[in-house]
Amino acid sequence: MKVMISDFKEIMQKDNAVEIKLLKKNHPDWIVVTQPYDLKEQSAFFKELKDTDALITAFLPINKKILDAAPKLKLISVSAVGYEKIDLQLAQKKGVRVCAIGEYCTQDVAEFTISLMLVLVKRLKQYDKLVSEEHRWEYDAFMAQPRLSRMTLGIFGYGRIGAAVAKMASALGMQVIAYSGHMGTGTIKDGVKFVTADELLTKADIVSNHMGATSENYHFFNIDIFKKMAQKKPYFINVSRGETVDETGLLMAIDSGMIRGAALDVLESETPDLVNNPLLQRNNIIISPHTAFYSQDSMASLQRISCQNVTSFFEGQSEKVFNFVD
Repeated sequence: MKVMISDFKEIMQKDNAVEIKLLKKNHPDWIVVTQPYDLKEQSAFFKELKDTDALITAFLPINKKILDAAPKLKLISVSAVGYEKIDLQLAQKKGVRVCAIGEYCTQDVAEFTISLMLVLVKRLKQYDKLVSEEHRWEYDAFMAQPRLSRMTLGIFGYGRIGAAVAKMASALGMQVIAYSGHMGTGTIKDGVKFVTADELLTKADIVSNHMGATSENYHFFNIDIFKKMAQKKPYFINVSRGETVDETGLLMAIDSGMIRGAALDVLESETPDLVNNPLLQRNNIIISPHTAFYSQDSMASLQRISCQNVTSFFEGQSEKVFNFVD
């Protein structure tokens, strides 16, 4: 029995000792290997994959090439909530089960969203540069900051994370409106008013994206959507999926003043070009390396659940596997 833990070389954990210990706790004879997926040199990855029974990954594109190279593969345990990068139909055809983690970082992502909102609105990046690089001690170097309690937060996507963000924002005294395909326009829930997408875009001072990556949501935030924000010139936050934002359109919106600034925890690529990316080195854009989920508590849950799914499956206790998605 062989388990491989793998992800893109650039984002894979440096130490998988916790996962290895969990997997081998009741199965010391299991072979557990960690193998980064290197876009430039993939021979080592495919060599390990050929006799792998279970694959633990978060972001690898599980396509025909990978599935064809893994004739023994029986389970893909996704160490994340999203599983849009897996060809579920082909995996099912090849008899490979797929499971993901339904919940492990809601609180963490919500807290991170609020943190980004505060950094944007209070211009902390600009003030830090003013003092540390320009050596200027001027509180009024920029326009005075608005009070959060006088601002409206608009949330796209009202799942667990969107609801948690709304609760935190309400505690700060903000008015919260939301758009969700699952809630009727005019509905009020937990103090949040659900509105049309167009109404949100014209009323929100801050737009926060929490929509999943689906074919319908691909590049949802494009130049046409940003144009609809121009009336309010809001701040834009994305802690969901990078594919939901057209980065070219976002850049045009920033440069033309349609939006005041942006905070992005995700980009379109999980292996972005950080040398030539035009979104970098801008005072009104904050970029973090897909880290909103990352906390001591969330990592403990992530590691435990993804490994327990593998153990339960191969012990013949499929009923204990959390969230089969195939």
